[in-house]
Amino acid sequence: MSDESNTQDLDDLLLAEMLQDFLKEAPEHLDQMNLNLIQLQEDPEEEELINKIFRNVHTLKGSASFVGLKKINEVSRKMEEVIGDVRKGAFKITAPIIDIMYEGLDILTTLIDKAVTNDGTEVDISSILKKLDGIPKNTIPASEEQPDKQETESEDSHELLSLYKQSYDQLSILKHFIYSSVHLSDRESLAVLFSKQIDETMDAERNAIWLVEDGQKVVEMAHDGKLVKEDNRRVLEIESSEVLKRVIRDQLVVWSSSFAQMKDVLPEFQRPTLFPIKAQPHAFGFLVVDPEELAEVEVYQFVGQFAAMILNISKLHQKVDEQRKELNELTEILFKQNAQLSSLNHIEVDLMKATDPVHLCRIVVEAVVGELEARIAAAFLIDKSSQELIGAAESGGFQGIDSTRFSIDSKKPFMQCIESGRIVTYRDHAEKLHMGPNVLENWVIICLKGKEGPQGVLVTEVGDEDIGDSISILVNHAGILLDNLMLQKRLGNGIKDRLSSQ
Repeated sequence: MSDESNTQDLDDLLLAEMLQDFLKEAPEHLDQMNLNLIQLQEDPEEEELINKIFRNVHTLKGSASFVGLKKINEVSRKMEEVIGDVRKGAFKITAPIIDIMYEGLDILTTLIDKAVTNDGTEVDISSILKKLDGIPKNTIPASEEQPDKQETESEDSHELLSLYKQSYDQLSILKHFIYSSVHLSDRESLAVLFSKQIDETMDAERNAIWLVEDGQKVVEMAHDGKLVKEDNRRVLEIESSEVLKRVIRDQLVVWSSSFAQMKDVLPEFQRPTLFPIKAQPHAFGFLVVDPEELAEVEVYQFVGQFAAMILNISKLHQKVDEQRKELNELTEILFKQNAQLSSLNHIEVDLMKATDPVHLCRIVVEAVVGELEARIAAAFLIDKSSQELIGAAESGGFQGIDSTRFSIDSKKPFMQCIESGRIVTYRDHAEKLHMGPNVLENWVIICLKGKEGPQGVLVTEVGDEDIGDSISILVNHAGILLDNLMLQKRLGNGIKDRLSSQ
């Protein structure tokens, strides 16, 4: 697939997700506008109510434009123009104007409901557009000159050109986000990237990226394009604030005008607006900005949505990397075990060729060091008449084993191994093992035993590799063969005694 096709697929995926997010959030904007219009009937000159309506209808207009819902965009734009003229002082809110705004609200509700259900039946918006267009003409004093048709058309053309340019600039910014973030996988780098892009390419006076940790708190990762040092990161409990619960748990945009405690949560921001970085079941975190008054907030919404997508991909990358690491470790273990089993098969063939106990011990210690990769190893046989251990063979640098002889009960680890029949290690005694000039740290003692009981011991020092099981298999098999060799030795000595007595 070509790069152009990949880019188109990614664009289509992003637009589809933006459409679904818009349809989820649009009813909230409509509810807020309905409430503000009710309040405006009581106090038609309340500036904050007018500003709230403007922000909501402005957001609907821009978001609808991005996702291709033209009729919602057209109605929202006309309503925004009406409220914009009110803010400029061109005229004041009256009861008839509020009634027309309610009609516009009803049309928007119908259009959004049809978009949600994918209902393709046409909705005529010409009547409401005409009423909204007529508001300034009906309320501007007659003494004022009305612009002629040519001037109006010129203004409309200029606004359309401005809208196209603004949309083009926004798409350019967003595509830069996409191409600069797809190669990153860790959360901190992504947080810094998004914060830096906002700082360099958008109009926000300040911004920050907060991410959720442990599901219970949010941590400030990046501020104005820079990584916040770990020691300086602010940490807030999500349940400690209605603001944080709304943006993380409910995954809704939070405006500074909506909550009085916003300044307590984010005191360094003048007019903070929080955009959730959405995920399931709760948000990954949030983006907070201090936008200019007429900033295109839908762009920040997209940034939050895109950040969620990239963070989710990052999470999947990490999971795949962890699984790949586990698979590599498992594969390595299997290869080592296979190699050890192959070595054991080869060693057992050599053990069958042993002619006497000392010869067998030599094969065992050389195999433990040479094949199973222990550091050093030595074997001792038990002299049952004196209850002593006598050095039989060594490998890997043990010194003086052939002349080493000591009582079994003189060294507790050896006595414990022979009496219990189990493996005894440095972990059981937490001490170094001293044997003449030899000092062992990670030592292991294994009993060489067969059906007739202990015949000797193997003492070895292992490294970091887990070779205990392989050594145990070898020593157990060697113990059985040692039984046979000891029996043959006793029988041979008995025959010699009888022949000499004759």
